[in-house]
Amino acid sequence: MGTYRVMRQDDNGNRALVAGELTRPAAEAMADEFEARGHKQLYWVEPLPARIVVGGALLHQGRVLAARRSAPPEVAGGWEFPGGKAEPGETEQQALERELFEELGVRARALHRLPGSWLVRPGLELRIWAAELITGEPRPLQDHDQLRWLGPTDLTTVDWLTHDREVLPHVAALLH
Repeated sequence: MGTYRVMRQDDNGNRALVAGELTRPAAEAMADEFEARGHKQLYWVEPLPARIVVGGALLHQGRVLAARRSAPPEVAGGWEFPGGKAEPGETEQQALERELFEELGVRARALHRLPGSWLVRPGLELRIWAAELITGEPRPLQDHDQLRWLGPTDLTTVDWLTHDREVLPHVAALLH
């Protein structure tokens, strides 16, 4: 289930956002309410594009880095492939490289996207990429309190967040 916005168009053809970040039923109810009030403008509901979140399976010397979340509370203590939201105008590769620098203090190169994508919450889609460590020693600078390098036989020794767990078979293949 995604998020939706209500748009309107006036008699001159000017389009404007009425409301965003709504569920589909809420957006449709809002558009119906405006039309029922006799507003002379055209109203419609359209989906908001999902914002992309990139996670990085950071590879180095036959191991992959796992990071334990410290925030927000609903995922604290869970392990993930670190990363974050892509900014407008940024490619997924650029976003991943920037996020790994900001969160871990390392320079990395995005290699290729791993199969799958997951709706983290409405309007937020996770995509996980393989990446290689170029320089630096990872440190938990933001949103994490612990890091671990895991080899192929260690992948199931941490409590992965659901979405990250689903990509483990593809990560394991990279480690062999």
